[in-house]
Amino acid sequence: MRILREGEREEGLCPACEAWRPIAYEYRTIHLEESDVDVDGVLVGLCEACGELVSVPPQSAPRLREARGAKEHALEARIPRHLDDLVFVLADELGASPTALRGAIVRYYLNEVRRKPATARRIERLARSELADGPCDTRISVRLDRSLWDDAWAAAERAGLGSHADLVRGALVAAKEDVIDGRANARRRDLERLAAAI
Repeated sequence: MRILREGEREEGLCPACEAWRPIAYEYRTIHLEESDVDVDGVLVGLCEACGELVSVPPQSAPRLREARGAKEHALEARIPRHLDDLVFVLADELGASPTALRGAIVRYYLNEVRRKPATARRIERLARSELADGPCDTRISVRLDRSLWDDAWAAAERAGLGSHADLVRGALVAAKEDVIDGRANARRRDLERLAAAI
């Protein structure tokens, strides 16, 4: 994909002029009718003759999609307090903020669950482990993309996971095995890079 810059010019078919005209790319505020939202800082191609919007380059699409209200899901789960302590241990080991890392770990393992049936089965097994057991007296909430959640939960159900809390508990135990116990160097490296990026 070519990344355009403000001020670049090319030819485009202007709907108002009904002819090919020079267009110039500029950052503008775009009003989205369907969601009644104004989106600032969108690069668009404007007709140099009449000023009509001619094109929206692909690089602007993610900004507009997010403004349209990209579907998010709030994953709510109750976990044992010692698993929340585990998040702090993992954060210390990886050099990250526990608050940011908690959500990142859950999203990472959800992505693994949706991509790899073996990981889904592992999470299901770990959710029944002794470490995952205990009174669920701590609540966590993780915001994530709706499509990630839908795919991961479908894979989790196929693997036999019965609740959202089981999925989260299994993911946290998996992170402990992969990072603290050193059972999966590749996943540890993934989580190290993730921790460095947040």
